[in-house]
Amino acid sequence: MNKVRTRFAPSPTGYMHIGNLRTALFTYLIAKQNGGDFILRIEDTDQERYVDGAVEVIYKTLKDVGLNWDEGPDIGGPVGPYIQSQRMGMFKKYAEELVEKGEAYYCFCDKERLEEVRAIQEASGIAPMYDRHCRNLSPEEIKEKLDAGVPYVIRQKIPTEGEVTFHDELYGDITVDCSTLDDQILIKTDGMPTYNFANVVDDHLMGITHVVRGNEYLASAPKYNLLYKAFGWEVPIYIHVEHIMKDKQHKLSKRDGDASYEDLMKKGYLKEAVINYIALLGWAPKGENEIFSLEELVKEFDIHGLSKSPAIFDPAKL
Repeated sequence: MNKVRTRFAPSPTGYMHIGNLRTALFTYLIAKQNGGDFILRIEDTDQERYVDGAVEVIYKTLKDVGLNWDEGPDIGGPVGPYIQSQRMGMFKKYAEELVEKGEAYYCFCDKERLEEVRAIQEASGIAPMYDRHCRNLSPEEIKEKLDAGVPYVIRQKIPTEGEVTFHDELYGDITVDCSTLDDQILIKTDGMPTYNFANVVDDHLMGITHVVRGNEYLASAPKYNLLYKAFGWEVPIYIHVEHIMKDKQHKLSKRDGDASYEDLMKKGYLKEAVINYIALLGWAPKGENEIFSLEELVKEFDIHGLSKSPAIFDPAKL
């Protein structure tokens, strides 16, 4: 078994949502109970959402609650840089490797054409997806367009038939028909990777063995598997966790003024209590005890005790 390596990869948006902190906690616990490494990676490629000073908020919150990372932007490590925007140069090379293997292709369709295709599909009641117009261009056509400087994206060549099965530690095997999957974009016209592509490449290069993330990503998980397969890389163990809800209908959200870590601190909660409480959101310990220090959580935590139903944030219990 490879050494366990987990990562927390937040986007610097300026505050630490309770759901994010819980992901960081679970990720940390999995690493530490297996004598592994907990890695901090900052995913800052979405520049529109970037907030000044937000990276400091992430550092401060994690340090405050004792989730100390073994590798990260501020302390370095063997597989840096640990800030995604500083890794940008290398993704295109990986996408081009897939093009050479026949697992991806150049797509020269412009926005107008894509919008037209989409409009026709919607009018016909078909789920909108790329119609694979550029998938079978001849090498001559491709060369001609590249030489002429026609803008392009690189798309993943998803098999058109058969199934892909993806394994999740909580949900078991999830199988989908390849025909329902879109030939997703890997590299955008500006040469930047999409979130999904950068994630897979970064996780592989950083040797990540376990990935904890929200279950809204379950739908894109099969595409990740196909990417790993295309590269011939080992797939990490995935754990998709349920949302934290304010009540049965509403997710916790910053916009509604729901709990961020900073807000709870301002209200006077103890950081040990906050960590203890969020560990219990969606995870049930084996015995009767519900009071745990971080060290005790490392010993007690078990991913198989995670729940498949959403956890309700109960301020009274906190």
